[in-house]
Amino acid sequence: MKEPRVYRTSPALIVIVILMIVVLFGGIGFALGPEAIAFAAPYALIGLVLFAGFFAAQISKITLSDEEITVQNLLGAKTLRWTEIARASGWRYTLKLHNQDEDVALAVKPQLPGYEEIVEFIGTKRPDLFNPNEYSEMKRGLGVFVMVFLVVAVIVGVSVVFVYSTMYSPEASTVGYLPLLVFVVVAFILGGTVLSVPRSLILEGKVMNLKYLFSERNLRADEISQVQLSYTQSRNGKHYFIALHLADRRNIRLSGLGISLPVAYLVLKNWHRNHTQGQHANPRQLSTDIAPNWPDRSSR
Repeated sequence: MKEPRVYRTSPALIVIVILMIVVLFGGIGFALGPEAIAFAAPYALIGLVLFAGFFAAQISKITLSDEEITVQNLLGAKTLRWTEIARASGWRYTLKLHNQDEDVALAVKPQLPGYEEIVEFIGTKRPDLFNPNEYSEMKRGLGVFVMVFLVVAVIVGVSVVFVYSTMYSPEASTVGYLPLLVFVVVAFILGGTVLSVPRSLILEGKVMNLKYLFSERNLRADEISQVQLSYTQSRNGKHYFIALHLADRRNIRLSGLGISLPVAYLVLKNWHRNHTQGQHANPRQLSTDIAPNWPDRSSR
């Protein structure tokens, strides 16, 4: 890289948030009227401070160079040289980089344009931070399964009670049950989606063991053609997941593995590369990405 790469929050997002603040507090003031504004002013000020704090946390700029990474927001800027980074952590889609003294932590958040490129670049500069031997087992908690099971059980239970209590009514009709049927179908789709995601992942040499709630599956590294950081787009933003593209052209989605998603992605990418040298379909990638011989630091 000859020149540093700069990734910054979109100006459009800043304008939209400012307009939201103006419309929100302007609407509240208009609804309350001049007499109640003085009474509501302290609460409005607290809300404004909280909203501004959240807004400030979303505005950032990241600069990447061959020597260092800099994260800048409204509160200031932090810089770490690549050689100063001691470990990586995070939560959900956020990736954090820590120095040896733990007094500096840089956060890479998914709201930033170019998030996927930044994650890839970090993985290229410091692949040793994502050692498969240190993350050989990833688990997701049972909480999400319990919650989905309860939601499905409640919807199905309410539906059964409703149908049983109205089936003998003279006003009952098949058309009247259609909205209820839609809720039941959505509940089962939700349950099926959760059950289709692995509950844990274990790396044992060249084999990846995927354990589902009621089954498990073993995959060799050479059965996977590519490990990719992907996402689906919705009105609420991007929902990231790890896509395992299999040699038979089927795909497996991984998410919620108990550690930060970008950390899990870079670990699995390194594991796959380390066990498939010379077998990549993309010779260009192979020429630029050299798989390290991972030391086992799990006992540290």
